[in-house]
Amino acid sequence: MEVFEWLLASDNSSVRYRTLVELMDRGGSEEAWEAKKEIPESKPVRKLMEAMHPDGYWLQKNYKGRIIGDGVEYGSFGTTHFCLSYCAELGLDRSQPFIEKAASRYLNLQKEDGDWWEHISCLYGYNIRTFVMLGYRDDKRVQKAIDLLLSTKRPDGGYLCNMHEKGKGKPPKSCIRGSAKALLAFSVLSEYWEHERCLELVDYFLNRNGIFRNNDPKRFASRDMERDSFPITWGTNVWEILYALSRMGYGKDERLCDAWRIMESRKDADGRYLLHQTPGQCLWKVGKAGEPNQWITLYCMLAEKYKGITVHK
Repeated sequence: MEVFEWLLASDNSSVRYRTLVELMDRGGSEEAWEAKKEIPESKPVRKLMEAMHPDGYWLQKNYKGRIIGDGVEYGSFGTTHFCLSYCAELGLDRSQPFIEKAASRYLNLQKEDGDWWEHISCLYGYNIRTFVMLGYRDDKRVQKAIDLLLSTKRPDGGYLCNMHEKGKGKPPKSCIRGSAKALLAFSVLSEYWEHERCLELVDYFLNRNGIFRNNDPKRFASRDMERDSFPITWGTNVWEILYALSRMGYGKDERLCDAWRIMESRKDADGRYLLHQTPGQCLWKVGKAGEPNQWITLYCMLAEKYKGITVHK
């Protein structure tokens, strides 16, 4: 079976919908409309809805055994910012009452400068992408977060957070995880692709050939990249970085050749990509480790599709 047929034959309405709309540019088709109509009643969406607290947030136990989630603490893949992101990935938006309730509540927890918690770049970058996907791009609270993204400067062009900025002497290197989430945020903000801060971040990645250490072009910048994971959380994937850079028009940059080779080497004989791991304490079950995964395959195919768009040389 061809990969397109495999994705379209899925009993997962979210995969079918996003394949039709994003991969095949058939957003106006009857098939896309039918798939979208099925999403709110799909099993993963119902599970997320049932797990939400009536006041509009998700709770979980953290590594210290404390129940968190009613605030903005970074949890282990089951707290509010993650669950809202899963909803966005599944194709939901603010037209769903439970999304509007949870998203508005979380946005109201934002600090005056646009941050949520300790200027953790992988969190506010992650949140920006989530809220844009959910339909909150014109919300003033989202713009405040975007303004923070644009105004955060670092010597190497990447992103970090308060907990690692402390200390004297030479500034620490940026965090590849936080930088990748910022890159994903910029990838859905085409109006800022020529902004100085976005260009600095793109250079941060291109200067390391996308996914490698600056001082060792054969070693991944993070061990996360040794495996393909989903859903997107604070870890970093090879396909994630290639998807974001390609969407922004850099897919054909010659410095990404090795990264593309590594991503494509992970296909099976039928052109499908495997899931190597999925986070624990995650309410959304996306597939079994070691098996072909439709979500990772979709994103890798989107990266390849956008690779053909050359905006920058």
